[in-house]
Amino acid sequence: MIPNLPRHLNDFTVLCDECEKTQRAVLKDILAYATETEFGKKQGFDDIEDVETFRRRIATTTWRDVAPYAERLQHGENDLLFPGQPPYFICTSGTTGGMKIVPESESGKALKALTGRLRIEAVTKFVPDMMQGKLMPLVNHAIEGYTDAGIPYGSASGITLVTAPESIQRMVAFPMAVLDIDYCETMDYILMRFAVAEDVRAIFGNNAGRIAQLIHVAEREADRLIEDIENGTLQNIETLPAPVREELKAVMKPDPERAEALRRAKEKQGFFRPELYWPDLRVVACWLSGSVGRYVETLRSLLRGDILFFDVGYGATEGKFNIPLQPERPSGPLAIHAAFYEFRRLDNGEFLMAHEVKSGESYELYVTTYSGLYRYAMGDIVRIEGFTGTTPDILFEQKAGDMLNLCGEKVAAASLMQMVTAAVEQVTGRPPHHWCVVPDAEKRRYHFCIETAGLSGDSTETAKAIAERLEKLLLKETLIYPIFREQQLLERLQVT
Repeated sequence: MIPNLPRHLNDFTVLCDECEKTQRAVLKDILAYATETEFGKKQGFDDIEDVETFRRRIATTTWRDVAPYAERLQHGENDLLFPGQPPYFICTSGTTGGMKIVPESESGKALKALTGRLRIEAVTKFVPDMMQGKLMPLVNHAIEGYTDAGIPYGSASGITLVTAPESIQRMVAFPMAVLDIDYCETMDYILMRFAVAEDVRAIFGNNAGRIAQLIHVAEREADRLIEDIENGTLQNIETLPAPVREELKAVMKPDPERAEALRRAKEKQGFFRPELYWPDLRVVACWLSGSVGRYVETLRSLLRGDILFFDVGYGATEGKFNIPLQPERPSGPLAIHAAFYEFRRLDNGEFLMAHEVKSGESYELYVTTYSGLYRYAMGDIVRIEGFTGTTPDILFEQKAGDMLNLCGEKVAAASLMQMVTAAVEQVTGRPPHHWCVVPDAEKRRYHFCIETAGLSGDSTETAKAIAERLEKLLLKETLIYPIFREQQLLERLQVT
């Protein structure tokens, strides 16, 4: 990896004064890292000396270009996009439809972990006693399965947590076994059963709406939670898989003192909110920008007024791309040590390096990473909000392509078109004549206006039937939409 890799936040902020130099060094190092791979040999990485040659030699790419290599890696081949085999794959919804299973290299894994540590260090700077208590990270299912070659795949957030150092895992407010549970109606209760019993100092989770949902669950189930804490039990534990059940039983101990304190506080105040069970909660890190940022004010209303809100950081399956340094500010300096970045102007398509962008302008982001993505179109529009040294402070603004994305579900337009057509055909026997979808952010639902030519009968009943079919397809064919529906971050769609 590049020389002078930042190990601490101060190192990173010093590095931000040398954006151009660092980015050129990162690109050179990535190409050297992959020179002996199949892709590197095919593209002649060994004689690419500078950024200009790199741009002339290497075309921009999308997931369609990467997918064939990823599939071969799943079957056990190696040295294709990066040296060796991936330690794991990360699955996510694709911006062009379907699910992507993205390979991660050992170097990519290490750099993501480093950027994650720098983000935590930035928060700790403002909350010095944060690490003296517990952390509440909200992540998705860690391991979804294994490829033909026995390599695990799962969510980015879940894998990040289960591969974190033991010192970090010991600070988590719930047992790691909870991550082995498929999301179900009892998942929220299980998380809060353990977390309410702990001294939580910080919450980390992408979606503020998800955090608010958990707070509402604790309020609604307060008596059951207190009873379980008192007795060292978990109601409905028998519904969980046997291995998980045994791991949870091993760590649950009766805590009548904690339960009594919670019960007295609830009776005295007449409510059950975080200020009672987490009096030392100091910070929430979540997305503050983009469409998901609208949930932040709802969450604020459920917490004390002195809680600091940090942006959890802009990133995706493909990498962690910035490091927010200040509370209440959604932007942060580009993680220039972790990848090579190009910014494509929206007006004329010109590609710029990081130090060449202008504050206040928006660009489409392309990344070259240690995990085998080369001039890869993220499909994201980012905005520049000033600089740290010569390094731009960036934030996520919106997706470049059309998709359903009220709160991070990312249902691609191509997939949605197929599902709408299928739903209408199943009900009416013919495809839709015309349709559009309108997101209702306030009510957290999608409203589909579907015109079907030449139909007779009750239009209300037809619309209702189409809505039922379309809802079933979205629940079956997408990765995140069903989770958000179950978590009540999205309401049932409507059709007229």
